[in-house]
Amino acid sequence: MAGTALFDLDKTITRQGTWSRFVRYATGGGLGFWGKLPLAGVQALKYKAGFANRASVKERSIELYLEGRGRGELEALARGFVERDVARGLRKQARGVIEAHRAAGDRLIIASAAVDLIVAPMAEALGFDGYISTNLQWDAEDRLLAPLDGENCYGEEKLRRVEAYFEGVRPAGPISFYSDHVTDLPCLVWADKGVAVNPNPPLRRQAPANGVEIVDWDV
Repeated sequence: MAGTALFDLDKTITRQGTWSRFVRYATGGGLGFWGKLPLAGVQALKYKAGFANRASVKERSIELYLEGRGRGELEALARGFVERDVARGLRKQARGVIEAHRAAGDRLIIASAAVDLIVAPMAEALGFDGYISTNLQWDAEDRLLAPLDGENCYGEEKLRRVEAYFEGVRPAGPISFYSDHVTDLPCLVWADKGVAVNPNPPLRRQAPANGVEIVDWDV
């Protein structure tokens, strides 16, 4: 029976995270990017110290770099960024695993904390059937706003969003979930087959006790 395969994006399908690299790409990577980087870094340090949530890190970088820019412009930049990443930024085995699930008739879904601006064209480029992401917010004139549209799709929130995507009814057939990060452990355990892809150290430690397979997609 065909099933469902869900894939995290950043550092699972791609070798590196997408957000900071996209911001650099969208700003041209010059003084406009590097000059504000310490300000963005302060918010990241607040998050690591427990004084801010993860969503605020994205929101601060939007405020510093991208707020007010038009949707059409940013979507065009995102398509260019994704095209480059698909060409040379994916883990070596990512495409093969995706294609194996497609050949088996499985439904393919990206479930990522990355923003929809990037996840949507990535899902399209790789032939996914759908995606779940952190959503950006736009004003009435389609200019980007700093606050996110809803919660950051991360940790327990990602599992909640996955369940909502299926309208609370567990899909028929086997469910696979692939991720590199320990914060996706709820999703990895929820799936019939959880796979830790080049996992970060906490996930590598916790995977065996939770029945999660460990694989290396860079071999």
